Amino acid sequence: MKKIDEDLLAELEQYAGLMFTKKEIAAILEYSLSEFEELLDHDDDAFKRFQRGRLKKDAEVRKSIFDLAANGSSPAQSFAWKLIENAKMDDL
Repeated sequence: MKKIDEDLLAELEQYAGLMFTKKEIAAILEYSLSEFEELLDHDDDAFKRFQRGRLKKDAEVRKSIFDLAANGSSPAQSFAWKLIENAKMDDL
């Protein structure tokens, strides 16, 4: 398996943030899917960077939704309320 270095971790985070599938990221980084899944299962840094990429993009999209909602977008307001209610339920 390829050595995982900071450059590869940065690429992994970037592609995860663009919502490529694990299979697509594996192809881009020149891993087989099984090697890539093993990397995510056994390398904490790789797993964290994959998750960080996904979550940071999710946060950007959510911020946009809340911004649109605050500016009066009815569909965004409805979706924002769903996000709020889901967060409250998860906190119970």
